[in-house]
Amino acid sequence: MSEIKMVLVEWEDSNVIHGWRPDDCRGDDIAHCRTVGILKAEGDISVTVALGDSDCGSVLETITIPRGCIKSIKKLRCR
Repeated sequence: MSEIKMVLVEWEDSNVIHGWRPDDCRGDDIAHCRTVGILKAEGDISVTVALGDSDCGSVLETITIPRGCIKSIKKLRCR
């Protein structure tokens, strides 16, 4: 198995409020998100993080985040 690169990605996403509500939308209800996991791919357009991986080549629950949404990526130290 190759070196595991654990990361904390801080990013912003759209926010949806379901159902009827007063029409007081301000436009500043962005979701501030954090994702911790194994860095699987990093490119100019996006970053992909997995919840887990195995020595037989499988990954568990991946998320691909557009670069434009990412505020920071911090490497985490594994023991």
